[in-house]
Order: sequence, then structure tokens, then C-alpha cells
Amino acid sequence: MTNNLNVLLNPFELYNIPLDDWINATVDFLVNNFRPLFQAIRFPVSLALDGIEWVFLAIPPLIFLLITGLIAWQLAGRVIAIYSIIALTLIGFLGIWEEAMVSLALVMTAVGFCTVIGIPLGIASARNDRVEGLVKPLLDVMQTIPSFVYLVPVVMLFGIGKIPGVMATFIVAVPPLIRLTNLGIRQVSLEVVEAAKSFGSTPWQLLWEVQIPLALPTILAGLNQTVLLALAMSVVTSMIAVPGLGLIVLQGVGRLDVGLAAVGGLGIVLIAVMLDRIAQTLGQSNNQLPWQKRGPIGFFLFRWGSKPQTTLFTVTIALFLSLYAGVFIWQPTTQARTKSTTAEILMPGKGVIVHSGFGTTTSSWFLTEVLNLGLENLGYKIKAQQLNSVPALHIGLAQSDLDFYGSHWQTMHEPFFQKNGGEEHLERVGTIVPNTLQGYQIDKKTADEYHITNLAQLQDPTIAQLFDSDGNGKANLIGCIPGWSCEPVIDHHLQAYGLEDTVEHIQGDYSALIGDILTRHQQNQPILYYTWTPHWLASVLEPDQDVVWLEVPFTSLPQDQGGLREQDTLVEGKNLGFAVDQVRVLANKKFLKANPAAKRWFELVQISIEEINAQQKLVQQGEGKPADIRRHAQEWVNKHQQLFDSWVEEAREFRI
Repeated sequence: MTNNLNVLLNPFELYNIPLDDWINATVDFLVNNFRPLFQAIRFPVSLALDGIEWVFLAIPPLIFLLITGLIAWQLAGRVIAIYSIIALTLIGFLGIWEEAMVSLALVMTAVGFCTVIGIPLGIASARNDRVEGLVKPLLDVMQTIPSFVYLVPVVMLFGIGKIPGVMATFIVAVPPLIRLTNLGIRQVSLEVVEAAKSFGSTPWQLLWEVQIPLALPTILAGLNQTVLLALAMSVVTSMIAVPGLGLIVLQGVGRLDVGLAAVGGLGIVLIAVMLDRIAQTLGQSNNQLPWQKRGPIGFFLFRWGSKPQTTLFTVTIALFLSLYAGVFIWQPTTQARTKSTTAEILMPGKGVIVHSGFGTTTSSWFLTEVLNLGLENLGYKIKAQQLNSVPALHIGLAQSDLDFYGSHWQTMHEPFFQKNGGEEHLERVGTIVPNTLQGYQIDKKTADEYHITNLAQLQDPTIAQLFDSDGNGKANLIGCIPGWSCEPVIDHHLQAYGLEDTVEHIQGDYSALIGDILTRHQQNQPILYYTWTPHWLASVLEPDQDVVWLEVPFTSLPQDQGGLREQDTLVEGKNLGFAVDQVRVLANKKFLKANPAAKRWFELVQISIEEINAQQKLVQQGEGKPADIRRHAQEWVNKHQQLFDSWVEEAREFRI
């Protein structure tokens, strides 16, 4: 009777719609059958993006400032022009010019495609109620689904990097342009439309000479929103290896480097305000002077009294000469600086571009840089890509968008390995870091005071409340990023050890959560968290000095790790509950087959946890910029030069 009543009151327990399985099946079907089509779609996007990015990076910064100032002056007035020059100058002095140009190119590309597709769709929606009825629900879905959701299917269909970043940005940014184009045309007065028809206007003339001019302020307002949404997506898309200002923000967040994140964020704000003000002014064009009477063109007209056509021609020639000076005079100088002086020796990787991937942790970055240095000595050219998501790294490898990933944890990343084709597409090579650890740590002060040595002691509500930071009576265990392979292990532990009533698994961005842990520790408050080594946290909260590892009562792991036994989770007599793991190089199988020298190099390299932790300490002392990580890798090579050279020579001579 009680069960029937429970079912009556909560009928949702009877059946759950397997929507996630349906969507996964649909995406898998598209990937398996239509990925070549989606790869073909990449071509025009890549062509546009690469062209815009090349132009932006080829123009010397000073010339770019001049051109931007003139364009802003012509479109939006002197005040916005002055702001644009100041904003871009500040970006340059912040040392993020190249990243800003990459982000700006991505935004311009995405906005261009939004304009080409969005405005015609908006016009079609305005002129046909059926089209509007079809488009409107789709726009509702596109605008309400969190932007992060688009990343996984976009990566699976288009790969990783800038192109899927443009596609994800397009999906998020195009709806306002479609909506406001539709709205603007529909708001044109019926009396005006009827008057135009009475004078014999054709539908085409009615659209282009009446409706669009009157709807233009509304359309430009939509374009303004599209531009800002596209720029806001730069941070989100950095999670799938899209470079630019967003990646700087992501790196800062990942390392708890507030300064670095602020620099990237400030760059985004400066560009956003510049583009917003220009777009807003365009939307208010009805209140402006005609184009030939304002801006630099109007200035020259007033100054010399020349004809508008002559002035426009003069300004165009001046801009062209500026571009010529930048692209064809300054650019070769840049190339001359980077010209190789390496002696011509046996280079098995000569002419081969290697796409290496690494995560947001600086330890992963450091390992990848060491591997990259060896590959460069073998003649390979490296293109490194950073991704925030470990699953995305595995997807990129399986789909040949990446060639190798230097921080693959054999046991912890096993589910991602199997889900992306396993040994059919991927291969684990070497052991770059042996005997890595995972587990739970608490502050040593609380551990000593209350004699806490085992996670199971948190079954006691009195002990658990020591770590309650939100007042709900449960211990707050800072755990895993949702989707990481440690997540199911922690949840399994809480259930297996009877801790579900006294311990709460706190999930979110790990770096942000660890920031709270560090703050609480500085305030001498109890802390409880999941961690692993190597990780920079070990250089701040040192085991046996600041914190201690907690044992677990017995080994209990989820089904996919069910084959592991107690001896697999023991460390110096302590059962930490997680398998002692090995960090290995994970590579695309086709790449390894085609590059035996690279495979042999991966098999040879090995770095100790102590050396990685020492490097992580340097990062925490402020040496966390890309140039610093690269220098750390080079310093490690210098310290082990003889061993490094022997590895390179052995790999160089390897043929089979």
C-alpha cells in the first residue's frame, strides 16, 4: 500500500525518458556517417578565418591602430576613434596584442557568417509567417540552451580548434540578428508599405528601398548584440582549444592566477566596448551627418574642398598603402627573425607538423613542452593546443585532430580511452610519470587535534561538522570537476563507506574550489578535499607538513575499475582508495605508425614527480606564463642534457 502511494505521489520513479541516450545515439550517427560533410563545411570557414587572422597579424600594430582609428572616426566619430586607439594601445602594452588579434579575427569571422545567414533568415521570417513559425522555436532553443552544451557535439562533428569555435559562436550569436531583422521589418508602418505599393513598387523594391532602410536601426541593434555575444563566447570556446584572449582567462582561472585572468578579461572588455560603441553609433545613423560630411572624409572635404569621390579615393589609396607597408615590408622582417639556423642533420620529422594537446594544469603543459622539445630536435614542427576538457582531448586524438597528449592517466582516464575507440584508434606509449597518487587530504592541525586518519571517521556527525562550511551539517568535500573520471569514484566511496548522510561532494571548477580551500587554510579553518600528484597544490599545501592523506577502510571502486585490488591502492602501507596510476603519452595510432621516431621518443622520456612539483612551485611563485613554462621545460632539458641527448639520438636512429 505504501509503495503504491509513493508511486502515485511520485510517478516519475516509474520511468525516465532516456533523452541523453537518444541524443548520444544521434550525435554518434552523425559522426560516423556525416563527419566528412561537416569537415567539408570547415573549408569556407577556415578560408575566411585564416585570411582575416593573417591580415590582422601581418599589419604592424602602429598601422593597425591608424587604420582602426580612421575607420572608427568615419563610422562613429572622433570620441570613439580616440577610445579605440587608446584601448588597442593598452592591449599592446599589456602584452596581449597577438591574442587580441586572434580573438578579433574569430569574432569578425563569426559575425560575418551570422550576417550572411541571419539577415536573410530574418527577412524570410518577416515576409512569411510559416517561416517565422519554423524559425522561432529553433531560436528559442538556441538562446536558452547553455553555451557550454554546444561544445561537445561541435567538437565531435568539426574537431577541435578555431573552426569549431566559430561554429559554436555562430550558434550562440546569430539568434538576436534573426529576431531583430524580423522585428524591424514587421514594424515598418503599414501605411508606408501601402503607399509604396500604390506607387507601383515591386516586392523587391519594397524590401530594399522601403522596409530595410526603415528597419536598419533595429537590424543594426541586432548586429550589435551578435557582436557582443560572439566576443563573450571567446572564453567559452577556449575550452576546445580556441586561442586568443579567452584562453588567457582560462589559463588564469586554471592556475588561480587572478592577474593573468584579469589581463585577458580586460582585453575582452576593451574590445567589447569599442565594437559596441561603433555598432551603436551605426544604429543611430539617422541622426548623423551624411557619410561624405563626417569623419576623415568630411575633414578632407572641408579642408581642401575636394569632391567626395576624390576624397574617398584618396583615403582608400592611403589605407591601401598603409596595408602594403605593413604586409609586404614589415612582415618579411618578422620572418627574418625566426629563420632557422639549425644545421642540416638527420631529421626524421622534417616537414611533419605535430599537433600536441595539453590540459589547463601547468603540470600537463610542462610535460608537453618537454616532449615538444624532443620532437623539435627530431625535426618536427609543433602546433600545441590547450583544452580544458580531458574528454575533448581524447576525442581530438581519436578523430586525428590531435597527434598526442602527454598527460594521460592510464587508470583514471580509462573510460575516455575506451569511449573513443580504445586500442583501435589510440595507443598508450611509455610512462612519462610513474606512481602518481590520488586521494583525500585534510589539514594536519585538525587531523592531529581530533586524531583523524581514515575517511570513514567522517561517519561521525561531530567529526563531519568540523568540515561544514555552508551550515548544512555535512562535511564539504571539495571534489571533482563534473565529468572527470574521479567523479564516479568519489561518489562510489561516499556510498561504499556509508558517508552519504554526513559528507557532501562539492563539484565545480576545481581551481575555483581550491581557491576556497586555500583561503580557509590561511584562516586556520579545517579543510577536506580530493587531490592528486603531480599538481601545483602540493607545492602550496605540502603533505605531512600542512596536510595529511586520509586512508580508506577498504578498497572499493566503480565497476569499470572493479578489477583493481587493495595492493593497487596501497602507498607506503596506506590505502588511499584510488589506484596508484601511471601518466603515459596517449597518441593517435596512425600518427605513431607513420612516425616511429616520435613513438620511440615517447617511450623513452620519464620525469619524476619531485621534479614536476618543483616546477609547479615556480608557477605558484608567479612563473606561469607560456614563456615561463617553456623556459622551465628547457631548464629541465639543460639539467639532464646528456640523458636528453641520448634519448633524442636513440629516437633519431629508430626506424621500425
